[in-house]
Amino acid sequence: MTLKDYLAQNNLSLKVFGDLCGLSAPTVLRARDGINIPSRRTLQAIVTATDGMVTIQDLISVEADE
Repeated sequence: MTLKDYLAQNNLSLKVFGDLCGLSAPTVLRARDGINIPSRRTLQAIVTATDGMVTIQDLISVEADE
């Protein structure tokens, strides 16, 4: 499940979710939108806060060059 889907399904704002997992809203936004690769701490906080519904693989996608 994507972080975007999780937030929508649970009706959570970036700020509320960030408060739940100890992250800032901008950090959650960057993770949600794939703007950068989240730190190990951020990844673990999100996976833990979502009870594993959002996995590390959901947060990091590696595009293969063609």
